[in-house]
Amino acid sequence: MFSLVNKHEEFFDYLVTNAEYFHKGAQMAREVMSDVSKLERYSKDVRDLKHQSDAVTAEILARMKRVFITPIDREDFYMLTSNLDACVDDMQDVVLSLKLYHAGLAAEKPVRMADILVEMSSEMIILFRLLKDIDGNEAEIAKRALHVNELESEADEIYRDVISDLFDGSHEVMEIIRWKEIMEAMETAADQAESVADIIKEVVMKYA
Repeated sequence: MFSLVNKHEEFFDYLVTNAEYFHKGAQMAREVMSDVSKLERYSKDVRDLKHQSDAVTAEILARMKRVFITPIDREDFYMLTSNLDACVDDMQDVVLSLKLYHAGLAAEKPVRMADILVEMSSEMIILFRLLKDIDGNEAEIAKRALHVNELESEADEIYRDVISDLFDGSHEVMEIIRWKEIMEAMETAADQAESVADIIKEVVMKYA
């Protein structure tokens, strides 16, 4: 049995906080795709979000150096921390790409891709809360991590569909460049979120 007694379970609270930043970034990207009037404000807000996430990540790493016992192996915790931080980076890239390429209103499939990122990030928040009690929440963690995998598979399919459509000969060059870059940024974010879920599954296998 795995116990978190005297193992600084507050470490998971930091990860919940960064998962919340990931979620906010995903929501910003989704909203901008339907309302370009928010782009200027969110371009600044997403940078602030990234700075806040960096501060949380730095605090996690600093605390890891100060404590003798961590909730899970330091290597696993470092992997979770760094991959989750990368998710926030990726959402900054998505929002700033929407601004850089003057994307305007998005079509149905890119919007669905953004919806997927919102849902994946929401699952991340719940997963890190559940990790405080790995034994008690093993089944729920497994179910939610699998759902993240399923969402990533849907994101892959949407990405392929959009890229195929862009190169079907009916689009202007600038539109191809614009949405290829934006879709690649969202695909990277989805892949990164799946990596976090996969690490969580590995942690559960070790400690449940």
